[in-house]
Amino acid sequence: MQTSQKRRERNGQPMEESATEREPFSRYYARYLVAKRGYRLGALPQSEELLQHCDYVLTRSAGNRISIVGIVNCDSAEGKIFTMPAQGLSGLAQHIVGALPASAKLAITIYEIGSRAIGRTDKSRLSGHRSGGRRYATRAIAVDVSKRRAWPLPLFGRRFSPAGQMEKLLRAPRLSAAELAAPERAVKLGRPIFVWLLMALLLAVFIAEQVFAIGKTGKPAVPTIETLQVLGGLSYPLVVGEGEWWRLFTAPLLHADLSHIGFNGLVLLLIGNSLETLIGWRWTAATFSVSAVGGSLMSLAANPVNMVSVGASGGITGLLATALVISFRIPAGAARARLISQAIYGLVPALLPFLNAAVSGGKVDYGAHFGGAIGGVTMGFLLLGLWPGRLPRPRLGNLAALVAIVFFSVAAGACLPIQDHYRRRMQLAPDLPVATTPSDASVESLLRAYPRDPRLHFLRAQALLRRNDIQGAEGDLRAALADRPLVAEVGGSDFENRVRAVLAAVLKSKGDLVGATAMAEPACAAEKSGPIADYLNKFALCR
Repeated sequence: MQTSQKRRERNGQPMEESATEREPFSRYYARYLVAKRGYRLGALPQSEELLQHCDYVLTRSAGNRISIVGIVNCDSAEGKIFTMPAQGLSGLAQHIVGALPASAKLAITIYEIGSRAIGRTDKSRLSGHRSGGRRYATRAIAVDVSKRRAWPLPLFGRRFSPAGQMEKLLRAPRLSAAELAAPERAVKLGRPIFVWLLMALLLAVFIAEQVFAIGKTGKPAVPTIETLQVLGGLSYPLVVGEGEWWRLFTAPLLHADLSHIGFNGLVLLLIGNSLETLIGWRWTAATFSVSAVGGSLMSLAANPVNMVSVGASGGITGLLATALVISFRIPAGAARARLISQAIYGLVPALLPFLNAAVSGGKVDYGAHFGGAIGGVTMGFLLLGLWPGRLPRPRLGNLAALVAIVFFSVAAGACLPIQDHYRRRMQLAPDLPVATTPSDASVESLLRAYPRDPRLHFLRAQALLRRNDIQGAEGDLRAALADRPLVAEVGGSDFENRVRAVLAAVLKSKGDLVGATAMAEPACAAEKSGPIADYLNKFALCR
């Protein structure tokens, strides 16, 4: 009778329910894997040989990954063990993957479950069953039910290892028969699409940074700050002062150098692939979009106003935060443990320095990281609310797609103002020294090549003032203010107020007090402290 029942269980027929506390743990574990881990009782045609060596064989297929579990009830007979030789198990795994599609990967885990102590002989014998290749891996685990121990336990990450998960299950109260019969939360695994498209987009934008570079840094594949600003980098004066809010959407698509895009791309592919297989491309794209904008907003709030910020790290940090939140929606096991580990390993270095370096103005924009994480946590909890246990994916996927479409449409639409910026920038002298004042001869030479550059007119005006040529200086100062779009391009209101202050002083020296007051009025209203305010006060230009 027992032999007949065991044969039915091996062949995938339903096992009879009994009080779970009284049944052998090996049988309980098999029922647990079916109810809570998505396994089905039975073997693949190529793995039927395992039925001769195990009491239960279970199989699970998730995408291109196939997992086979063999369970040996060591208490059913004295001295009972897994009898297949180590080389036989490795050969069987190779035989199975040979019959599967080329992209498929296989894992075979054997459990020896009983109430006897795990001795050195058992460890030596089972360690030989650990093997692996490019497409397969095998291992064997010993379980002592009486002491609630499992072997082998790794030195690090014990809680997330198969033996660690087994010990956790041994110590937990057994589920009731009704709980084991209840369907597990549905989880649908798919292939990532958005993550790879986003990676391709980031690479294309980075190539565009090299093609349309303005000036040179002297380093390969490192665009200048001018280039990043013109192509959509985040700049407080341009976003807040000039109303170029579209930069909130374009800055996350730009990168400062090869190491910047390389590291961001690596993290994106690692966490993005795992996340997108769970929540789908629509919600992955929406999560990136919301987190990227959140990172841009926090970057504006946390960083110095003269800082130009770029990078997808805000959106990627948001993906990490979302993955950590929704990991608790996944059934406990290796998949959840892997997702939690990936999220934590990415979030810790991204957020810890925020405590003391968010506004340091360094090369890493921790403000964007923190803002992205806030967006990601928000999206994670939203997903939990939209993801009932019976559904394989979160609801409102079309709304999520709309959010992503809006983000990338705004970024694409920004090509028009970026094109205008680029055309104006090409009328400006590249690589104009900032720390030192160019010689008069070099300024004259640059003016012949770039006659509309307001900075060059301002520099020549200063040279003329040093030679006491008041009339010539006034002409150049007025020329510096003549083209407002170019004034906005070279420094916006800060540059304009500086020129106005000097021109007002020139007009006052000529006796034109009314003209001087009118010229200085916008600068007086904007500049309440700092060098420009001191200059205005020095010449008593403000009423």
